[in-house]
Amino acid sequence: MSSENSKNSKRQPRIIRASSLSSSAHRAVSENVSIDARDELRIRTKKIDFEERKKEQRAARRRYWFIRIGIGIVSFSLVSFILWALIFSPWFKIRSQAVRISGVNKWVSVTTIEKYTNPLIDRSLITILESQLEQQLDNIPGIAAAKVTKEYPHGLIVKLTEETPTALLYTEDKKNYVPVDSQARRLRTVKQAEVGIPIINVPTVKSGLRNETVQQSIKVLAALDKDLRSHITSTEAKTQDSITTVLDSGYTVVWGNASSMSTKQKIVTAIIAQLQAEGTATGTIDVSAPSRPIVK
Repeated sequence: MSSENSKNSKRQPRIIRASSLSSSAHRAVSENVSIDARDELRIRTKKIDFEERKKEQRAARRRYWFIRIGIGIVSFSLVSFILWALIFSPWFKIRSQAVRISGVNKWVSVTTIEKYTNPLIDRSLITILESQLEQQLDNIPGIAAAKVTKEYPHGLIVKLTEETPTALLYTEDKKNYVPVDSQARRLRTVKQAEVGIPIINVPTVKSGLRNETVQQSIKVLAALDKDLRSHITSTEAKTQDSITTVLDSGYTVVWGNASSMSTKQKIVTAIIAQLQAEGTATGTIDVSAPSRPIVK
């Protein structure tokens, strides 16, 4: 029993009364409180100089705007220099000796092409649109296609593909040949006929191109395959519905007008093959009514 009481007495917490503290401990605590109070008071009474703060803010704003303005000036100068170098400087200007033209032929002269390239001399190569120049050259009679390539820093390369004339208008007044394309546009006049190009006899070029029969003849020839057209030696027509061609093989073909030319050409090709297989070297093939072709 006595042992249990002794255990319980050990477990009880020890109580220290304030009266039991020594005077030195009281002094230490009071000194700490006093120091903290002084520090807090010192912090609360710190003086702020608002005029100095305003000066610092104004200086910071000036530095900010100086930097922004400086960046703007440098950027503007750089962009201006780049534009000048690309467009106005001599570094990329087209030079006449650096323009090369190839593919010209007897139907299209170099002078004709230079009418389109000469205005580009001394212009910046950067500003040239190849597609625009190609479109202009494609519209020239006698040119099937044009390819334009820039050659930096000063060159321009123009490559032309020849378009064979659709027909030669033989003028009875001047005794020469005027080639025309599929749209009845004139090309360079020549003195001699060209092998493989059909001939249409006209009083004058001006009257011939205004004649509806001649116009239909050109449309008929333009609709034919290049191979078949190259075998035509002459073209005749009394009316616009009686276009007739003579082939170098000896056959005469009556096309009528320019309608249904794809069907007519297939029929003519098949009939010629049949006649040749039969050994018939001459004959007239009338496909003016393609649903009822006639062979004479």
